[in-house]
This record gives sequence, C-alpha cells and structure tokens, in this order.
Amino acid sequence: MSMIHLDVTGTRQVGLRFDAFPDELRAALRQEIDALSLELFARVEAATPSLTGKLRSQERVRLFDDATRITGYVDIAGQGSGGGSDFAKAGALEYGAHRPTKVSAHWAHLFGRPEAVMVAAYTRTPNIEERAFERGPLVAMQPEILSRLNAVVEKSVAGANA
Repeated sequence: MSMIHLDVTGTRQVGLRFDAFPDELRAALRQEIDALSLELFARVEAATPSLTGKLRSQERVRLFDDATRITGYVDIAGQGSGGGSDFAKAGALEYGAHRPTKVSAHWAHLFGRPEAVMVAAYTRTPNIEERAFERGPLVAMQPEILSRLNAVVEKSVAGANA
C-alpha cells in the first residue's frame, strides 16, 4: 500500500505540495484510463462477430471525467428499441438467446414466386450462443488494469514523497 510522506520544512511548502498532488494524480490516472480504454476497444473490436460489419462500426470508446470519477467505456452506439433494436441484437450476441419469440404476420417474397405472400404469425426459438465479445476482453484485462492503475498511484505517491 502506498503511503504519502511529506517532509515538513514550512507550512506553505507542505500546503503547496499537498494541493498539487491530487491534480497530478488525477491527470496521470486520466491518461492511463484513456490508454486502457483504447486497448480494451481494440480487443473488443477484434472479438466482435462480423457478418456485415455493422456491429463493429457501431462500437465506440468514451471517456468521462467529472468531479468524482474518471470512467472509460466501450459500448455500442446503436439505434432503436424493442426486439429489432441494435442493442437487442448486440445483447443477443453477447449473452446468447434461447427464449421463444413471437413473429407477427407479414408479407414476404418467397424464393421462386413473383408475388408476395402473407406469412402467418408464428413463434420461433432462436439458438444464438453466447459470444461475450465485450465482457470477455474486459475480464481478461482486469489484472492488467488493476496493476497499471496501481502503478500510476505508486508513481504519483513516490513523486510526492521526493
């Protein structure tokens, strides 16, 4: 565990060093979290199933830095809601899908028929296996993430102690 040690030579010097430490640590953490987020994004992108390339094109990396925390996100910039949404499709690939789903009656062009035909409503059960293309890379990186963030804190504390 890191300890902050301050040599007291004067009240003003101690106050200045203590005031600068949180800002320097925050900047270093922000830089490392940004780098880790980009590395995670590359791993997620490589693990993402790609039939058409649409899902990969919707993946993004974002960094939020507010007063209380710094957070890196890798997520999907999709559209829609309900069963046909990009989020539902990505979720089905990430977690798998095996629940029966109702399909409404609809018009369709069947192979070999020039006219559209009415397809009656039916229930189907998808058989989509879990891919964990977002969770898998994150779980694999967790030890490295903790190690690198701890190293940033250790380095900042060492700098404050110098």
